[in-house]
Formats: sequence, structure tokens, C-alpha cells
Amino acid sequence: MRIIKILTDKDVQGFNRAAPKHEIVMAGFFMVNCPACEAFKPEWDGFVKSCKHQEEREEGPKILIAEIDSDQAGKVNFDTSTLEGFPTVYRDVKGEEGVVEFKHERTKKALRRFLKEAMAAKGGGKKKRRKKRKTKRKKIRKYKRKGRRRTKRKRH
Repeated sequence: MRIIKILTDKDVQGFNRAAPKHEIVMAGFFMVNCPACEAFKPEWDGFVKSCKHQEEREEGPKILIAEIDSDQAGKVNFDTSTLEGFPTVYRDVKGEEGVVEFKHERTKKALRRFLKEAMAAKGGGKKKRRKKRKTKRKKIRKYKRKGRRRTKRKRH
């Protein structure tokens, strides 16, 4: 997982080189001095921070998360044809046609779910199997077979 901010023309060039190498690209478009952007920014930053923590452990598809300034939006090689306002978040998955716009509540949890949907489509982000818990009946049967008592007697 790679996370970049695009503020200058040099950042745009770096993004344009890196994006084709990644299976999932998630891009957030923000505008300076925009009240809606400033309200959404803490949630976006929390989402990015949570992704940084999983960066080393993550196995699966290569992911690029980009924060793009409104001045650079037209310069990046990313489908922004449906971009109407700010803030807007899109994800692009290799093999799927077109980009998908984030239209859920603007929270860190919803952003995480949006990314996990793309990872599931690419075969990554698989949940770990949990060990089945033994039911009470299975425990009773186990103890009966071994000739042990199931519980200790209470002392009065």
C-alpha cells in the first residue's frame, strides 16, 4: 500500500508513473479553503493513518491512496469526468470498467469499507478464519468420554 499527496506538478508526474503499477487506486480530491473539504479532512486523515498502520502487514493487491489538490485534478491520469464538486473520493480497480464514486457517509469507517469492497473484488483482504468455539454439548461429551466430571462441586 502506498500513500501520496499531490500538490505540485512533480507530484503529478510521480502519481502518473505509479498509478498503472497498482491494482487499486483510491483518490480523494480536495480544495483549499472549502468548508466541506475542511469538515471531511479529519475523517480522511484518520482513514489514511489507519491505512499506514496496515501498510507493512497487508498482503494482497497493490493499493495506491492519493490525496489530490483541486489545482492538480485535471493533470492526473485518472478519470475525473464525473467530478462535479469537492470533496470527492473515487476508486479505480484494474479489470473493472470506470471509476466508482464514494457516496456513503463521510466517516473513516465508511472509507475503510469502500476500500475493502475493492480489495474483496481483487481477491485480497480476506478475513482470517476464526477457530470454532466448542459448544457446551461438545464439552460435556468430551468429559463424559474421558470419565471426568464436567464441573467442580460447590462448597457450602
